[in-house]
Amino acid sequence: MYQAALAYQTVTGRILSQAAAPYIVAAFFAVATVPVFMFLHVLGTRLFVRSQRSGNAGSLAFFLGMLAPGAAGAVLSCLIPNPELQLVLGLASGVFLWTALGDVTEKLGWISTYSRSALILFFPLVAVWFVLAFAIPGIPIGLMGALGYPLFVWGLHLTRIRVISHWGPTSIAGIIVALVFAMIAGAALALGIMGQSIFSGIIGGVFFAISAWSTLEIIWERGMAEKPWRR
Repeated sequence: MYQAALAYQTVTGRILSQAAAPYIVAAFFAVATVPVFMFLHVLGTRLFVRSQRSGNAGSLAFFLGMLAPGAAGAVLSCLIPNPELQLVLGLASGVFLWTALGDVTEKLGWISTYSRSALILFFPLVAVWFVLAFAIPGIPIGLMGALGYPLFVWGLHLTRIRVISHWGPTSIAGIIVALVFAMIAGAALALGIMGQSIFSGIIGGVFFAISAWSTLEIIWERGMAEKPWRR
């Protein structure tokens, strides 16, 4: 009787461990993606600052250096048969595209992606993305990821900046936006782990890092608004 119970526990433990293994792998890659993503963001910022020291030529070279691999990766992602790998490559391409078309252009003063007038361009682009994603079948998911990532990040930044500039970081609206961003971060991490694959973990980690960083920025701005240096 004891041996039968012990054998049952052993078999049950193996089954549970095998069932939990995909979740553990996805969770590992989701968590590991966060510091890697942050490191690449900091590295890109440092490279951009160095390129600015070379004048307009250096800034233009950095802009093209981000735009070219982003566009090439978006096209290449359409040729990959694996949908998950295609989406990961598409999101990576979206990172380069947003760095070139969003961050670099804003810092160089070419366009203002966070002003109120940017909403006139943002909402139609989001509408076009939804039409392409849900109304037109057959568009590669990698291409949609490459186009969707910049819109997602742009939407987070626009929401945070417009709400804080209008109501302030210590307002109720600022708190609500921070909570919403935190919920998005948690949902992204949970969905990435539930996907039970390396690729889903990476995707969940990327969106968790973006949303969590936006939440921390609101918290930081809230703390700076209280002027702690005067204490």
